This record gives sequence, structure tokens and C-alpha cells, in this order.
Amino acid sequence: MESNGVTKPTWASRPSHQPKRRHRIPLSCDPCRARKLRCNREKPCQNCITRNEQSSCRFRGANNGTTPTRRDGGDEMKNRIDHLEDLVKRLIAERKNGLAENTPHTPESSIPDDNKALQGAQSHASEVACAGTTMIDGTRSVYRGGDEWYDVLEEINTLKQTWTETQDEIADEVVRSAPSHIADGSSLLFGQVKPLERIEIVSTLPPKHQVDKLIALFFDTEKFQISVPPILHIPTFMREYNEHWKDPSRTNFIWLGLLFSILGLTMLSFHQFGEPPEYEGISESLFQLYRIRTAQCLLNGDIAKCLPYTIETLRFNATAELNRKDDNRRGLWIMTGVIVRAAINMGYHRDPSHSPSISPFQAEYRRRVWMSVIIMDDMASFLGGFPRTGSTLFSDTMEPRNIHDWELSEGTTSLPPSRPLEEPTATTYIIAKTRLFRAIGRIADFNNTPTVITYDTVREIDQALYDAYEQFPSHLKVHMEGNIIPLGNAAEVSRFSLCSMYHRAMCTLHRKFMAKGLLDSRFKLSHDRCLSSAMTLLDYQVALEPSWYKSSLTRQVLTLAAMILFLELELARRFNNPDASRSIDILQILERSCDLWRHAKDSYEEAGRVYDIIVRMIASFRSESATTSAHALDLQGFSSPFTAFDSVDRSLEKETLDVDIDWTTWDAFIQDTELQDGPIY
Repeated sequence: MESNGVTKPTWASRPSHQPKRRHRIPLSCDPCRARKLRCNREKPCQNCITRNEQSSCRFRGANNGTTPTRRDGGDEMKNRIDHLEDLVKRLIAERKNGLAENTPHTPESSIPDDNKALQGAQSHASEVACAGTTMIDGTRSVYRGGDEWYDVLEEINTLKQTWTETQDEIADEVVRSAPSHIADGSSLLFGQVKPLERIEIVSTLPPKHQVDKLIALFFDTEKFQISVPPILHIPTFMREYNEHWKDPSRTNFIWLGLLFSILGLTMLSFHQFGEPPEYEGISESLFQLYRIRTAQCLLNGDIAKCLPYTIETLRFNATAELNRKDDNRRGLWIMTGVIVRAAINMGYHRDPSHSPSISPFQAEYRRRVWMSVIIMDDMASFLGGFPRTGSTLFSDTMEPRNIHDWELSEGTTSLPPSRPLEEPTATTYIIAKTRLFRAIGRIADFNNTPTVITYDTVREIDQALYDAYEQFPSHLKVHMEGNIIPLGNAAEVSRFSLCSMYHRAMCTLHRKFMAKGLLDSRFKLSHDRCLSSAMTLLDYQVALEPSWYKSSLTRQVLTLAAMILFLELELARRFNNPDASRSIDILQILERSCDLWRHAKDSYEEAGRVYDIIVRMIASFRSESATTSAHALDLQGFSSPFTAFDSVDRSLEKETLDVDIDWTTWDAFIQDTELQDGPIY
């Protein structure tokens, strides 16, 4: 039967004398009909599975929940839209072919020539500069390539989607396909979570008076102990927050995801740094729940639609992943790659000054967001040992200005001048961190380069890393008061983490050249830098409360520092280093570290496992009966990272220069991969 050009699917076709639509057999299950939820018509359906009510999932009619199929073809309007879409696609293809055909090909042009390439680049510089632009249409931020036919095609796709949704609302018999749970870009990041209906997601929120307290704590930079990038304008967010509570059913999914990401970070801070009485024993499970809800909001909202707060939500979610107690560096690196591409899709990689539609207020916060994304890319690549995403893309986005948040408002027409870094503002930390991680990211690239690189490259990276650290303002450097490092507020924790990352980067950059620096002056820099940073990290350990050992990042960096000092003791013993006092000092540092691990093991089991290994390794250097280091360090299945030397027909100097480490075994231990079996949220 056809009406107004609408053809019903074959499974719904009936002779003209059949009863009217009001007598049709419902296709949704009884529980979904009662709750007025969209049913995916599977047996049992997704909603009943989520509620663990599979036995109650009953359908009326003979099909009993089987999903009917839709007939291909459709109505005349849909056919016309499809024809128009094909026409535009052909026009795009013809335009590309025309450009290719109009390009003159001469024998000279086929020969690579740097001068010709340079001249060509200069002659078309203006065309390239305006090839892409960031457009803000009041709701979305989209990076467009400048081809108007793509805009037309986008409008056609929107029209198709709107028409399909309209027909689905009119004809209830037309069943929407079930959500796909294939691990694509976004669902892969969040463990292939299943999307939920809006009413179920909103119902997860605590009462408003509880959320008010959690939001206030999140924005309290003096008390909140997880470092969060300053990418939200608090007055703007609070205005939108109050609007949300007036009618939660109208709030878009991406903003809901932002809210859940904030709640998740707050619960994570409770779990790691102390739970208030009202959240005692439940903060970890709530963090898990809010993290899943954030993912479901991002899936329902679709990160490819370029809606406001998409990148901010992804970035906060990545902050939660970074601060989880279990080792998830590989997943964090994959997640960061998607965040970078989503940011590029919204034009964050181009400085907002190129787009007149972006206000100065929006421009400044876009710069902050982009810097936070690049920092996460550098950090995730460095921690995971993978190449960076950002190193291969072009970006001209400038640094955000070092200005106070109270200097910015939605009505700002011009930005105030940037203040000196010695004056702390909300952005001082992210500016210094960006400069540091720009150098740290080069270490990730260096360690993933397949070609041979000279030691000069190591010196260049070392200088860039050292300069970035030396340029820190004084309030961002760790100042030890005796053996005490104050860690009472978020600012102190942030600068402690930043300085720790600098020393970890120094150890990572130079550790492979450390042994060669004993006798060869060319590598002395690596030996000194590596040893100094390792000792500093173990000095920092004194300031850590037992709760810090829950984090895999803490365990990794402290274990790395200890292993470097053990390597120094081993090399001194092998080559009969006359500086015995230095070895004694190193042993004392290791014994102090071991004692701190012992105190931490009472509150965290994994700390006890590390303690057992370190205490036995210390005993091997204290024992006079140890004959060989390989025998002394072969402890409880831990294969010593020190490889045996070929001592036949080699001089001491040559032997020293050929010292190498089994870095695969070393990294397996340093990265805690065998020791860690914590929960995966």
C-alpha cells in the first residue's frame, strides 16, 4: 500500500481491507513499552539486558522479538535525494580530474628539483593559506577544506538523515537498526560500551545538591588534587549547568558527557587521596560508573559532529585514564590519537585568528584546549614508548596567554597582554608544561626512529629539555625544606609531578648511554645526567604518602630510578671503581627507598612486591659472598638485566664501551607489566 509516495516494507504490507494502524501488533517488548523506551527488537532486547531483566523481555505476536527487515528502494523523495547525492559526488570527482588534467606535464616537471619545488610552493602560497578554515555556525566548530561541493554534500546528508528520522517517527513499523558495537574509533577507547537512552543516563546523576558540592570541589584549584587543564570558563559552565537542571531532558549528550567526566575525576580524586564520609567505600565504583556514562554520552553525541565541548570532554576523560591506578599506557596512547584527530576535525590546529567568526574569548580557550591536547599526545607517547601523532601534523595555533581567568568573559572584545610567567595564573602551568613536553616528545620520536641517529641528536634533545626546565618560573620548581616536600594542595602536586617528569625524561633519554660514559668522555653527559636525575627522583620519594603508590606511574618512575642506581653499583663493582664513597652513598639512598617501599606495602600490595625485589638486590651488594652479579641478581624469576661480557681478548676500555643492557627485560620490569594485575575499568 502506498500513500503520499511512501511504500511500506514487505513485512508490513497488507491488503487494503486489513485493519487500520491502531490495531497493529506492537514490535517493542512489554517492558520497553511500559517505560516508553526505544526497543531494539532483539530477544532479549538491549534495555532488558542492561537492567538484568532478560526473563521479563516478552513480545506480542508470532515474531517474538525477531527484527523485521526493511525493503530496499524506498519512496520517491528518498530516490530523488539519492540521485542528487550521486550527482554531487560526480561533480566533485570531475573537478578533481579537471584540476589534474589542467596541470601541465613537461619532461622538466617530472624531474625532482628543490628550486622548482620552492618556487611552486611560493607561487601557490596564497592558495594554500586559504585552502582550509575553521567555521563556527553558532553551534558547531568545523574545519572545512574550502570546496563548496562538500558543503552541498553535507547538506544532502543532513537532509537524508532528517527525512529518515521523520519517516521512522510516522511509521512505527519501520524498525531502526540496532546500534553497532563494533570497535570503531570512539567505542574502542571506552571498552566497547553499549549506548543507553537519555532517560537512563540522566537518571544516573546524583541529586542536584550533591552534584553542586562535587562541581564546587572540582573547580577549587587549591583543594582538588588531580591536575586538570584550565580549559573551561567557570562562569560560562555554571550558567549552562543551571540551565541543565531546569530541564535535563533538553541537555545535549556531549554536555552531559562533560558533566560526567567532571564527576568521574572528582570520584577518582576521592579514591586516590581520601574519601569523605559520604563516599567511603564507593568512590571507586562511582568513578567506574561515571567513566562509562561519559563514554556513552560521547557515543550517543557522536564526536564527529563537531559539537561544543567535544574535545574538552575527551580531554577530561583522558586525564582520568592517565591517573588511574592500573597500567593503561597503550590504551591512553590510542585514545590520545583519536582526541588529536577529533581536535583537527574541529579546526583546533589552526590559530583562531584566521577565523573572523571566532571571538577573542573563544579563541583564547581554543588555544588552551589545543595545547592540552598536544601535551597529552606528547605525554602518552613518551609514557607508552610510541611515536607521537602531533609531530607529523602542521599547526600554527599560538600559545595561550598567561592571563587570569577573571580577565576573560564572554563579552571580551580584545585580549589583555600576557603577564610574565613569574606571575602565576591559571595558564602558567600549562604553558610551562607545553614547552617541557615539546622536548620530552622528541624523546619518544628518538626512541622510535628506525634509522641510526648520532649522539649529537641526544645532546640536542638534552639541551632542549634542560632549557625548558631551567626556564620554569620559581613557583613551578620543587623546593625541598630539609627532607620535606610540601604536597598539601593542587599547585604543589602539579609542580612536583612536572619536575618528576623532567627527571624521568632525563633518565629515559640517557640510560642507554650511561655505561659507556664511565671511560669514554663523549658519553659522560649521559652518565652524569642519568645518575643525577635518578638520585633526585629517590629524594622526591620521601615526600610521598602511601596512597601515591597506588598509581602505576609512581611505581614505574621510582623503580626506574632504583634500577639505574643498581646499574651504577654493578658497573662500579665490575670495573673496580675506586670511588667507594659514592657507592656507599648510593646504597644508602637505595636503602632509604627500600624502607619507604616497606611502609607503603602495608596499604598497597603491589608496593610489597617491589619491596621484596629491591631488598634482595640490595643484599646482593652488601653480601661479600656474591661471586658474580648475574648470580646475585637472579631473584624469584626476575632475570637480571645485566648481560654478561665477552671478556676474552678485550681491553678494559673496549669492554666498557661495549657494555649493553637487555632493555627488553629491563623495560618489562620497569613498566610493572608482570606485577600489575589491578582492575581494568
